[in-house]
Amino acid sequence: MHRIAIIAAALALAGSAAAEDASYAFRDQPRTGSHIRRNVAFAQIPFDKRYADLSDAQKSVLRSGYERMDANDEPPFPVNGLSPMFRALARLEKRDIRPGPIKVAVSVDQAGQPLNVRILAAPSEYLGDYVARLLLLERYKPALCGGQPCGQDFLLAATLTDE
Repeated sequence: MHRIAIIAAALALAGSAAAEDASYAFRDQPRTGSHIRRNVAFAQIPFDKRYADLSDAQKSVLRSGYERMDANDEPPFPVNGLSPMFRALARLEKRDIRPGPIKVAVSVDQAGQPLNVRILAAPSEYLGDYVARLLLLERYKPALCGGQPCGQDFLLAATLTDE
């Protein structure tokens, strides 16, 4: 059965390997008849943690993808972490996967509600729309600007493969 591997599930993290060299894997559940759990995604921050549970180094990696973020500022982040989105991507059928980069930004208001999405890059129209819908269904920890909740974009960037 098909598995997706998301090589770089970096939330605009590409240039910040110095802040955190660790790589975290998202593993799927074994399919019926198998005991093998396969890696389906990799990132520099853990998939199973909420923003408050991230270490200072992991938060720094996440924050590095945003311009002009002061010490009291925080980006928006999915309330339940990244794993629900990647679990949904891992369930797609092979025929629906096209290899290539996907970048989707969702505007999140000061209450943590998604407002709209922009598909910046996608290997197919179907995948772009699918990820956009996933992001619109999420609940988010709102961004903080100067310690106060504010609206800001959350960027999901990944590279999909059809392995």
